[in-house]
Amino acid sequence: MQIVPLSAEHELALRDFLADFVRVGESDVPGYFADASWSHDEIVANLAAGSRGEHLPEGWAPSTTSFLEDDGEILGVVNLRHRLTSPLLRCGGHVGYGVRPSARGRGHATRMLESAKQQARELGIDRILVTCDTDNRASTCVIEKCGGVLYDVLDGASGGTIRRYWIAL
Repeated sequence: MQIVPLSAEHELALRDFLADFVRVGESDVPGYFADASWSHDEIVANLAAGSRGEHLPEGWAPSTTSFLEDDGEILGVVNLRHRLTSPLLRCGGHVGYGVRPSARGRGHATRMLESAKQQARELGIDRILVTCDTDNRASTCVIEKCGGVLYDVLDGASGGTIRRYWIAL
């Protein structure tokens, strides 16, 4: 099991990963920001460019997107934003992650958040903001297990509430 950047070899594994969310009726894959119209080669190129801060939509921060891969299967995705914009400070944070529904409850999110912490240290970030919906008990547990200290709870954009945690590095 390893955390890797997306490559050309992951085309079928990425399709299967995304299909797992569709199968359970989840339309959003947390931490994954690729346009559905892009080819696999475009996804690989755009994720790599995003980590260098190139070709970003207006107001977006550079970010590194990595995938938890095990024996050719993608189990999860983690996205580390290199800096906070105003919207990220409010509700997105430095890190977003998603675990495929069929692989949840096995510690994969914890592994990915720990990896993001290490990446953030390497970028010179001394603390990271991680957010989750207040009703997402699994993510709350992951964040707290990884050292998250609750900062506050805010009204979210979609009507729910968001828990914001800081993790010192």
